[in-house]
Amino acid sequence: MTTRPPRASLEAHLEQELLSGRFQPGEKLPSERILAETYAVSRPIVREVLRSLQERRLVDVIAGRGTFARAAKTTDGARSLDAFFRRRQVTPRELTDARIMVESVTAAAAARLATDEEIASLLATLERFNKATNVVDRARADIAFHAAIARMARNPVIEAMFASVSGLAFELMLRSLSDPHVAREGVPFHDDIFTAIKEHDPEGARQAMLGHLSVARRTYGADYDKSLDDIVHRELGKLIPAVDLDHLLNEIFDEVSP
Repeated sequence: MTTRPPRASLEAHLEQELLSGRFQPGEKLPSERILAETYAVSRPIVREVLRSLQERRLVDVIAGRGTFARAAKTTDGARSLDAFFRRRQVTPRELTDARIMVESVTAAAAARLATDEEIASLLATLERFNKATNVVDRARADIAFHAAIARMARNPVIEAMFASVSGLAFELMLRSLSDPHVAREGVPFHDDIFTAIKEHDPEGARQAMLGHLSVARRTYGADYDKSLDDIVHRELGKLIPAVDLDHLLNEIFDEVSP
């Protein structure tokens, strides 16, 4: 039987401890010295392992203080899936089909489960969208609106699924909100979705979300089957001042993660 090298063995062990809940979020891990002595490895190997765990978002390493177990966030796996989708040159058609399958069910669940506090927060997000004076700010409020509905469904799998496409969805929103015809058809559905959730009407919420997401099918024309990446860079080129998409997407991932 092949024996794991010390570095791989230590990393696998600490990963299991972190994933199993042996270390609670915010709890401090043993020091580098103690880990090195306990597992009979050098301190440079311990540092390599901790750095790898930090890159994988399992721990936070704070200079001068130590290493702490990190609370799991919905978007922890989103960035890698986002990169995968981009390599596959996802189109608006593919993204819309996936969002319809996930978000129409999510809206119905939100209508069943939403609390008064969540409904008030959703209204505030909708008002922020309505008051926004430029496309980027409207898109940011738009993605926050949909992310809030995903959280209301009380299902971490659904929430993670939405988070994995939130970057692409944000780009699609830039395309939609930049086009007066698309926006004119799509934006009013926000009020319908909100009203159905407020009234705890699952079928109404499902239908409103379906109608909202289906607008692109009717209005995008040839763009519907083009690479979304090509479309968004074209749209970003129209914005003044120029937008740093990578920076924006990092902010969006942080915003949609609770």
